[in-house]
Amino acid sequence: MALALNRTGVVLKKCDLAGHKPDSNKSCGAETCQHTCKDTDRCPHAWTLRYWADGRQRERSFKDEIRHGRTVHGSGRKLALDAQLKLTVDKRAGDKTFADYATAGKASFGGAAEAFIAHLAVSDRSRVSYLGVYRTHVKPVYGDSTLSRVADDRDGVLDLLTVTMRDFSVSVRRVARMVITGTCDEAVKAGKLRAHRLDGIELADNGTKHDRTDFVFPAHAQVEFVADGNEGTLGAGICVWLMRGCGLRIEEALAVERKDFRESGTILRVGQQATRDGREAGPLKKRKRGEFRDIPVPTWLWEMARDLPDGPLMPGNGDRKYQLYGTVYERFMNAAKKSGIPAGFTPHSLRHAFASAMLGKGVPITDVAHWLGHRDVRVTYRIYGHLVPSAAARAIAVLDEEYAEWSKAVRRNKEFPARGDRVVLRATSGDACMCLCKAHVRALRADTRA
Repeated sequence: MALALNRTGVVLKKCDLAGHKPDSNKSCGAETCQHTCKDTDRCPHAWTLRYWADGRQRERSFKDEIRHGRTVHGSGRKLALDAQLKLTVDKRAGDKTFADYATAGKASFGGAAEAFIAHLAVSDRSRVSYLGVYRTHVKPVYGDSTLSRVADDRDGVLDLLTVTMRDFSVSVRRVARMVITGTCDEAVKAGKLRAHRLDGIELADNGTKHDRTDFVFPAHAQVEFVADGNEGTLGAGICVWLMRGCGLRIEEALAVERKDFRESGTILRVGQQATRDGREAGPLKKRKRGEFRDIPVPTWLWEMARDLPDGPLMPGNGDRKYQLYGTVYERFMNAAKKSGIPAGFTPHSLRHAFASAMLGKGVPITDVAHWLGHRDVRVTYRIYGHLVPSAAARAIAVLDEEYAEWSKAVRRNKEFPARGDRVVLRATSGDACMCLCKAHVRALRADTRA
């Protein structure tokens, strides 16, 4: 009872005739007031929660709910009382934002989304990618909306992700979902929203094929030219061989140092990638700082790196620790063009070649996914599934080989070797087989000898 008496604010109906004061209120005296309802429990007007916050009087309205086409009288009052209780509990818990949801929720979603992306712990390249998806797909729909409107518009977000963007790959749609829900999550943590209704939105893979225009696998001499160049062309350096031999991304290859080779050069520990300006190294793509992956190193690559000095294998100039991404990329593309490699070849093509070599020789795709740095093996399947040898073809080959060995063994063994307490006899009239117990076989053999 004490809690009810000491609740924050007051719940009322402005249309209640109890508030009608024609002697002291000009609107009431002129009969232009809103105090018009005799039965406030069943009138169509909303209930009001009036309270104070930050030195100002605030109000929230709650209408009676409509279920199956009928108004549930009193449900609005219950919602108002629930909100009043929540305000009271939040205030007593020391939550200074307890009364600020209505105002804070009016903040711009667009500004909050761009701030959310700016604060993500991702590489510069990923941040640019996320901004591109947001500005292309999300901003035209929700850029001018308020946080509270987006937080409550589950149907609209579903429509955007599954209908408007249906022709885009699932990865693009997942980025859009991450930006929308992540922005709302941060708003809830900051006290700008009480909650949102966007959790649990599932996105099915619509079958959009991965762009394979950069699946170009040049000859060894051409890759060597891209790495080393010649007198008139600058090569991209040892990072070319790191990408080809270990499947690294170009930013990861630029950040490799001599100390990253372990266990006598058989393992490369990749735990960072160079920033675009070459001044420092950050966490791996979609990983936290300190996370790493160990990749097997081919012998020929270790022979290239073994005698190099300590520090980065691709050292930068001046105050830059690593080579500039833009410089290395430009050298790479110029050398690739002059070497005669077909159009479409990019640094990422070397990563594709690494995966193709592994999968083509039967290395499990789960291992390849780990070495490539894919958190989800489904990503590897989507990109490289067409390179995995056919499971059906392997099964047929195994069964054919097994049958050949088994059938030869049966024909050689005239004593009909037993399987447990039974043996298998091949009928002379066809391929049918019949099983007889050992006792019957011994009797048959005794008759034959007699």
